[in-house]
Amino acid sequence: MVKMKRAIILIFRELTLISGFIGVLLFAQAEEHIWPIFRGPAASGQALGQAIPSEFGPEKNVGWKTILPSGQSSPIIWGNKLFITGHVGTTVKMICLNRLTGESIWEKERKIPKIPEFYHIASSVAAATPATDGKRVAFYFDDHGLITTDIDGNNLWEHRFTTSTGNRFGYGASPIIEDEKLLLNRDGALDSCLICFDLKSGKILWKAKRPDVINSYCSPYILKIDDDKQVLQGGSGELVAYNLETGKEIWKTTGLPGFVCVSPLAIDNTIYYGGWSTAHIAGRSRISSFFPEENNLTAESLESAKGFFEQFDQNKDNKITFEEFPSGRMKDIFVMTDQNNDKYINLDELDFWYTTKPWAGRNAFYAIKSGGDGDITKTHVKWKVRRGIPYVCSPIVQDNKLYLVKKGGFVTCVDTTTGKPFYNQERLGVGGEYYATPITVGDRIIIAAERGTVFVIKPSKQLEIIARNKIGENLTATPAIVDNTIYLRGNKHLWAFRKER
Repeated sequence: MVKMKRAIILIFRELTLISGFIGVLLFAQAEEHIWPIFRGPAASGQALGQAIPSEFGPEKNVGWKTILPSGQSSPIIWGNKLFITGHVGTTVKMICLNRLTGESIWEKERKIPKIPEFYHIASSVAAATPATDGKRVAFYFDDHGLITTDIDGNNLWEHRFTTSTGNRFGYGASPIIEDEKLLLNRDGALDSCLICFDLKSGKILWKAKRPDVINSYCSPYILKIDDDKQVLQGGSGELVAYNLETGKEIWKTTGLPGFVCVSPLAIDNTIYYGGWSTAHIAGRSRISSFFPEENNLTAESLESAKGFFEQFDQNKDNKITFEEFPSGRMKDIFVMTDQNNDKYINLDELDFWYTTKPWAGRNAFYAIKSGGDGDITKTHVKWKVRRGIPYVCSPIVQDNKLYLVKKGGFVTCVDTTTGKPFYNQERLGVGGEYYATPITVGDRIIIAAERGTVFVIKPSKQLEIIARNKIGENLTATPAIVDNTIYLRGNKHLWAFRKER
């Protein structure tokens, strides 16, 4: 009897050890199969330990494809669940798919009052990429709000916004999750701010007002310095670091471009950030570049807001209507200039544009040493480059090389130590827009062109194109890579490409 009891105890211990080992193994596998936020783990744009096929397309290495509703959000992944958003008319959709098969697991929807009238073709009410911590999933829809569910789609909490961001190009930022906190960039022409929510309850922990920022399309980024965590948020003309716990501003850099779409990236205590300003075109006035020559802007109009008013305030009532405003790109952002939303532009509003943000700053990409207090522009900028600057695509770093991809299909590779280019504005061979952020996969870099071609290049000191993959539909969303599979959203389908077994 004693021997039997001992045997039972030993068996129980063995089973416990085996169970524990299986639990650890399953957890490790789950950790490997995650792409929880925009640009993946730590928002690095790196798919470590992955090996996707170099060649793929509608007829090659297709694991599965599924039809998706309209939207520009990227997929996120936790374990075998993939989350993405879309919309049909005034119905926004939160979608969960089986990552292995593409089959629907659950789908939730909300009715919204209206779909904003976006000026930009790449905009969508479902542009923000969801975020997850493996227990909860946060979805954001522009001019509607946050919707947070558990992993099985059960509603946890929602936060509606009473005011719009006023970003008439659309909303480009995505929420991120860090330490049970949800960070959301709400920069825009109206009530610019960075908000930190308690992920469990939806309570606002802090709100950092950003009154000088009138546009920003970039996601927050968590900078880790030893045991300290800071939230980096870019906006028109500046990059600011906030304390993750309190929302207090720690430091900032200024003099950046006025229109900021790219999200920052930090590698080895160096922050890479910048952008291309639509207001600065080489060889032309930053003001005149907004208006075609047929508008015949006077010298006084180019030099000051007052001079502009004297030329275009036709009835001399100290305000300019949309109809009075000259043709050009400023027509597209009239609502952003009209800060009080009264359908007129007054002298103070125009002067803000002339002297402060959108037209201030030049095309540039910076390497910024992390740390410091206050304005660190003059003390912490290690180097900057002014050529090959991206408008939308965020940067990536691989093997001490910074890669920048700009409109037209131009790739620039810069030495992260010195800022000197290994190559500058080399052509991929497909023009048009480039909205999707590149992703590094082992010894490969994936670059998606809006016109439907995915390039696979080699990270080297020369541009070396390994493959050109034609997908057959427009591509604007950044891909996700998990389990040696690339998940790629087109304007019609979500694709899963993996090596054929």
